[in-house]
Amino acid sequence: MSSGQAPRKRKEPSAEPRAPLFEVQEKPLRKPPRPIESVLGDVGDLPDSSRRATRRASPELRTAEPELAPAIAEVAAAPLTSQPTASETARAPRPSARPGFGEPRPAYLPRRELDRPMRDPQPAYEAYPHWDLPRGQSGGRLLLVLLVGLLCGAVVWMFLQSPKTYISRYGAPGWSEAAGDMASNAFGAIHVAAGEHSVLGQPTITAAAIDTILAKYNSPAAGTGQIWVTQGQRYGIDPAYAVAFFIHESTAGTNPGWAGIKPDGTLTHNVGNIICAGYTTCYGRFRDYASWDEGITDWYKLISAEYVNGRGIASVEQIIPIYAPASDNNDVPGYINVVVSMVESWRQGVLR
Repeated sequence: MSSGQAPRKRKEPSAEPRAPLFEVQEKPLRKPPRPIESVLGDVGDLPDSSRRATRRASPELRTAEPELAPAIAEVAAAPLTSQPTASETARAPRPSARPGFGEPRPAYLPRRELDRPMRDPQPAYEAYPHWDLPRGQSGGRLLLVLLVGLLCGAVVWMFLQSPKTYISRYGAPGWSEAAGDMASNAFGAIHVAAGEHSVLGQPTITAAAIDTILAKYNSPAAGTGQIWVTQGQRYGIDPAYAVAFFIHESTAGTNPGWAGIKPDGTLTHNVGNIICAGYTTCYGRFRDYASWDEGITDWYKLISAEYVNGRGIASVEQIIPIYAPASDNNDVPGYINVVVSMVESWRQGVLR
């Protein structure tokens, strides 16, 4: 301490009493709620394991079935010290909780229902191995569906065609024609009524007789008699009817109004006036053949495939109404009479 400073005085404590920072009250705390007491009342000290008095079930819990009520009452009235027998236990099942409103439930669940093993869930559908395709071959199924669709479409198209549409192509008979021939012969699909004239059969006139007939008409197809006979034998059709159709359609190729004569003087060699119907070469609405051989062969093929095997008809009376329908301004009865009379006279040796 320096000499110039006065000494500090010690501060004495105040004699006035201070107010307490907090107040201590003697009011005891409330006891914590005990939920079990709200249901069962005062149970006293929980650790106490002494036996308590028997309590009756409240009316709200008595929901057992009417037929089980006597058994439940008997169990409730029995003292706690007595043990129920096995028969009593099986006879008096324990009541269950009250079911919901409008929901019928059994009073108890049998033990066997609880012990039943759970089965594996069954699939919603069964897979068939024979429909499965190896990986990478899914396009095969699509191709098969397309082929079936095309085949069905072709069949429907053939049935929807007008009778005057003739389907034929020049060429040797394929496997389909051979199959049709065998099916027709096996099942007897070809029917010729009594009194009608069938075009089927072996040649009834010779190649020389055909040449003589064509020569009398000054036909440009003269000298083709052997072609008519050969193709007739090939398709099982009497060539006499083929020549008769040729004469009636174009006067053996000499009629000036025949559609087979081109402006330059060449011919279509279409002996039956077969319409184009998708053929590779056509002149107007009719087919155009490179030679008499092609034209004659295609006529036989048309009658065999379209009428005999396709429709199951083989008589002149059945073929001509479709071959030359009245809707095309054809005299159907006159056409039939001309063809039948020509063939009958040739078979009798009258070549005219």
